[in-house]
Amino acid sequence: MRLIRSLLRVAAGGALLAAALLVAARFGAGTAVTDDPLLGIDPARLGEVAALGAAVAVLASLLLRALPALVARALQGGFWVGAAAMAVIHQGATFLLFRLFAAVPSQGFNMAPMPEWGGAPEFFVLVLAGGLAGMVLGLLLRFLPLPDLLLGVIFGVLGLSALSAVLPLPPLTLASPGWWANLVINGGWGLASALMLRPLELPAAGLADFASGRG
Repeated sequence: MRLIRSLLRVAAGGALLAAALLVAARFGAGTAVTDDPLLGIDPARLGEVAALGAAVAVLASLLLRALPALVARALQGGFWVGAAAMAVIHQGATFLLFRLFAAVPSQGFNMAPMPEWGGAPEFFVLVLAGGLAGMVLGLLLRFLPLPDLLLGVIFGVLGLSALSAVLPLPPLTLASPGWWANLVINGGWGLASALMLRPLELPAAGLADFASGRG
């Protein structure tokens, strides 16, 4: 019963977070209907997004319970930090670079469905990708003896740009403005993620502690 109650709380939190991200994305895209209490969002769409958030949260919780504490902490912290950095820093930087310099083809906060991803809104696909990338970054910070902020920027520039073939992310290029847009947007995501992961003290012991069972 304790496990069921815990999973129900996790599901509720995931649903609320997904719904909040949907509302935030509508504001960020400038498409919200301010005189509508639901910002003009289709209730069916809101329900789908909330259900997706609940399912992802429950699956993640079950996965983390089966992992060693050291790995679970890096993955859990990395996911939430990476997702938050994608929603705020990455998409915010995309919006600014589009509006101020026309350096990227999209203004970010795009809620258009992506057929290749089951019709999920682009914004949510990117947030999920940011969370998954954050999990990888969390593990790298835990095991690689490199300065955390430098590693974050490098991973953002190289790691996120590697996904540009399947996701609307700035690619790795030497042409201008592509190279500095990648540095600002993807590198900014990595820098912010690494900075927000500092309270977890992930850049620490490394493989020796993992092998000995500590952490």
